[in-house]
Amino acid sequence: MMIFSIIMDIFLLAALLGRTVHTSTDHGRVRLLDSLDWRLTNSNGSVTDVIAKVPGGVFADLLANGVLSQDPLYRYNDVAYRWVSADQWTYSTTFNGQNVLNVTLNSSIKMANKYFNQSDYPIPPLCVPSDYHGECHVNYLRKMQSSFGWDWGPAFPSAGIWKSVKLIELHETLLEDIKTRTTIANSSHWLLKTDVYMKCFQKVLDGNVRVSLSADNNIVFGKERHCCNEICINDEIHVVVELLVAKTSVKTWWPNGYGDQPLYDLTAEFYSKTESQSKTVSIGFRTAELVQEAIDKNNSEKGLSFYLKINGVPIFAKGTNYIPSNVFPEKMNTKLTIEKLLTSAKYTHMNTIRVWGGGVYESDEFYHACDKLGIMVWQDMMFACAMYPSDDRFLDVVSTEVRQQIRRLQHHPSIVLWAGNNENEAALRGNWYGTQRNYTTFASDYVKLYADTIRVLVSHEDGTRSYVLSSPSNGLQSERENYVADNPYSALYGDVHYYNYEVNSWSSTFYPWTRFASEYGYQSLPSYQTLTKALNANDLYGFPSPALVHRQHLAGGYAFMMLQIEMNVPVPAKPTISDYIYLSQVVQARAIRIQTEWYRKHRNTLLEDGRGMTMGALYWQLNDVWQAPTWSSIDYDGRWKMLHYSALDFFASVIVVPELTANNLTIYFVSDVLNDLEVVLQIEIYCWSSIQPLSTITTYSLSIVKNSAQLVLNENYVSWLQTKTNKCGRLLDEIKQNCFLHTKLYYTNGTELSPSNYLFPNSFNKIAGYQDPTILISNIKQKNINEIDVELQSTGIGLFVWLNVTRTDGYFNENGFIMLNKTKTVTFTSSQNIESNFFTVEISHLKMNLTN
Repeated sequence: MMIFSIIMDIFLLAALLGRTVHTSTDHGRVRLLDSLDWRLTNSNGSVTDVIAKVPGGVFADLLANGVLSQDPLYRYNDVAYRWVSADQWTYSTTFNGQNVLNVTLNSSIKMANKYFNQSDYPIPPLCVPSDYHGECHVNYLRKMQSSFGWDWGPAFPSAGIWKSVKLIELHETLLEDIKTRTTIANSSHWLLKTDVYMKCFQKVLDGNVRVSLSADNNIVFGKERHCCNEICINDEIHVVVELLVAKTSVKTWWPNGYGDQPLYDLTAEFYSKTESQSKTVSIGFRTAELVQEAIDKNNSEKGLSFYLKINGVPIFAKGTNYIPSNVFPEKMNTKLTIEKLLTSAKYTHMNTIRVWGGGVYESDEFYHACDKLGIMVWQDMMFACAMYPSDDRFLDVVSTEVRQQIRRLQHHPSIVLWAGNNENEAALRGNWYGTQRNYTTFASDYVKLYADTIRVLVSHEDGTRSYVLSSPSNGLQSERENYVADNPYSALYGDVHYYNYEVNSWSSTFYPWTRFASEYGYQSLPSYQTLTKALNANDLYGFPSPALVHRQHLAGGYAFMMLQIEMNVPVPAKPTISDYIYLSQVVQARAIRIQTEWYRKHRNTLLEDGRGMTMGALYWQLNDVWQAPTWSSIDYDGRWKMLHYSALDFFASVIVVPELTANNLTIYFVSDVLNDLEVVLQIEIYCWSSIQPLSTITTYSLSIVKNSAQLVLNENYVSWLQTKTNKCGRLLDEIKQNCFLHTKLYYTNGTELSPSNYLFPNSFNKIAGYQDPTILISNIKQKNINEIDVELQSTGIGLFVWLNVTRTDGYFNENGFIMLNKTKTVTFTSSQNIESNFFTVEISHLKMNLTN
């Protein structure tokens, strides 16, 4: 019997977060050791010989064996179960009946403290904020940074073997990675450059490498190279094969909304007299660049642009930020969860997702889904909100990690940008963690890690994409300032993160002029049904209960939430948790809509001082890892919040944006369509007391310039309104109380072109004449096994009408809408079979005349 023992201090990201070995199995060279036959034991002997599943994780195994009696996400278990993370765990299995494999995982909590104590100087932050209920010094480890606690999630420093274990028989070489580069060779051909990397176990290699491109199982192009006496250097052989691919033989990959996403299989094969191996990856043909060029060639002080150009077309990045799909790594790769989240993003017209640097390099399934759906990926390296070591040990690990991850991911056409970290430039320059006392040292560490190490590796391993050191950052301007700009939040360069909970989120007055908004957001509560799975009945009585306070990781988070609610909507005298759920989602949805429309409408605006020309809007955040108040638009159970429905409107390809600033009315048209449009603008003026408009203004033969935003109306609001109707009042304050506008665009043939948009001049606390309507379901009709039509009737204007389906998972084609007609039909779609007899809907809408 042979005993193999592996001791791991931590999960290395290079191994933990997606490193995969691909080999052929036709000669029996690979044996999977995945099974339920593993055993799990801890170091103090309190858990012995528990059945373990590989791939899997310690928390899942302990729960399955009854060692943990409750869901780790239930109530206070993120703290109660911390003992699991503080212990050392050993996985054991036997194979061939003769061999034993032991894998021991040291506690990441203890190892983080060990590295901290061994450090020449403390590297901040010394711990996460107390509101996180987390652990300290995760920045010393190459482990998911948010696993030690974050403002949107719990601390579960996990342990386990969460990917397949393979026994691989090795002879001459192991085909590990394929990288690709598609560039335009000439007017008729693409140049496809393929890098094949093979790990070698002999000094000289003699064999053949064949590269072939196929579509629908038919080979389109292929080329073979004989590798005669290739020398093994640093245990690796690198072979390059170039193909000229006729443009007529392949189609171009485009982001969502701009075209199709054709994908092709690229196969690399190695064969010799003794063995053969192959690996296949999916690729697309497209060009991608981050454009940072002078806004005004005659005046450099106006700054640089910052936008993505795909296939020569400037793309306004519409989308969100993606955190890990689960706090437990063994559950992250659930294909159904990933596809559900990303399909929901595509459905709301998104074309970009930023994979945030405090999480993980996502799974192959994630990136392949982005490839198929046309979702561009801004890929952070996994460093966030901290300073990091720059000693040789740490940099060696980082170098391995980055090299492996780039080689694993580089072939995906969806990935368009690499970024070194999240917010670390701003943290260093802004003295977030007290670095000013030793600024020279920490600035030197920063440059060593992100410029001298990661930047060099990115340039060497992938010449097809741009790299920015940080987000937010001034991009090229930061590099000119030795990689740490005096003001990383400059409006004239790079990207910006914006959070401000103390001003009115429904007023665009406070939103920044920026080249690219890569983070912005407001919190809301998840659905009641989602909360019930994590809390008991007492926890849901009174707001906020101690259990809800425990889950609020933003300092002062509930106070900020209440401030935003009270500034904009009426609150019942004795609100329930359901009231707060609904109102927080209303405020969040409206705030993000107003802010996103602000960015979209200024894509072509250039102020005299150089501000403007915004080309990206990525709100924070798409998904959740637990049931708690967060910034997400989809909660932990996959239920869409009102924000996600709102994204259907504010991310639409063509939108109309009305706004009132002081006494000035503006209307913008925004179009992502790649051809000019002739449109009809319809503006309806409503008073709050009637479901019938006071006046309808229709303007024909208006033009929208392709792929742009344009100002089409700029008027004194009082003067303009009084030429249309005299029933709203004479003075501005009176008019704002009494009336609002409904706007929409149509094609010239009468077909709807844009979603509805509204100008609400006042907060809903300050409107006059509104009578709460009665809104009822008049009919529920089964369309097919997966769809149900719900018909509503209303006695008046319905504000933010919310339909909550209590027993069936799915989504409506509209929700959280303004109801301006007496009847309205919406469609509910589910991946499950729906029976109308068991279909239950609850209706909520904003009420003004509150009684208790």
